[in-house]
Amino acid sequence: MQRSLTKGPITKGILLFALPLMFGNLLQQMYNIADTWVVGRFLGADALAAVGSSYTLMTFLTSILMGLCMGSGAAVSMQYGSGEEARMRQSVFQSFVLIAGMAVALNVLVYLGLDGILWVLRVPEELILLMKEYLRIIFLGITAAFLYNYFANLLRAIGNSWCACGCGTGACGGRRQPPLSRSSCPASASDCTP
Repeated sequence: MQRSLTKGPITKGILLFALPLMFGNLLQQMYNIADTWVVGRFLGADALAAVGSSYTLMTFLTSILMGLCMGSGAAVSMQYGSGEEARMRQSVFQSFVLIAGMAVALNVLVYLGLDGILWVLRVPEELILLMKEYLRIIFLGITAAFLYNYFANLLRAIGNSWCACGCGTGACGGRRQPPLSRSSCPASASDCTP
């Protein structure tokens, strides 16, 4: 549901906008807890150490993309709010191309430079193979992470935090479908219901 934060009571508007963001963060933390529990319990201490050691690198690299996505959302929201539709469309296209290029470049750099990165991080010898395997799998999904974050930030930029949260879980508009499919995120933000 699209909300205007410039009309009506500000506290209610901000809370209704922030609730889906908080819910999404809670789901992310639950995923991290479950991941840690499964790896520690079934794969052992070395695997858990590899996952834990990979977290900083993974967070650093994905945060670059998330920051770019948030920045593009800020630019789009200003143009949306001022009614500059042509300029907004241009910003969406240009930011998409730039951030997609950065996602590809990050993937290539990680895959080509993984040995050097692990050397700089001074990873213990017994964890190197496990970290390489884990990071290669994780970074296969960097494109999906970019797409979700980019489009979720665009939806938030026009005041729709409910659909941005729903598309991440595949439940936008009350429909259960794979996340980021064309049909799960309607062209019109007003088609999403909280």
